[in-house]
Amino acid sequence: MIPMNKLLSEMEKQLAAAKTAGDEQMMREALSAIRSLCEVALSAESHPGSLKLTAQQSPPVLRHEKLQEEDANGDSIFDF
Repeated sequence: MIPMNKLLSEMEKQLAAAKTAGDEQMMREALSAIRSLCEVALSAESHPGSLKLTAQQSPPVLRHEKLQEEDANGDSIFDF
């Protein structure tokens, strides 16, 4: 198991590397590493027990709720 704080620490290192990169290629490599670390963290989140999280390290839960508007008349983006 990979501790979440270890992943976050590595993301911070890669972000610092991206900020100080001398050229665009180095910055893109650091950003790609961050993306990979995010994918590891998120895939482990969908498979409980694969990452060790403490209560203070728990990621916020995002909820997808349907937007309700008074003047909308359907679910499609093409309904006006």
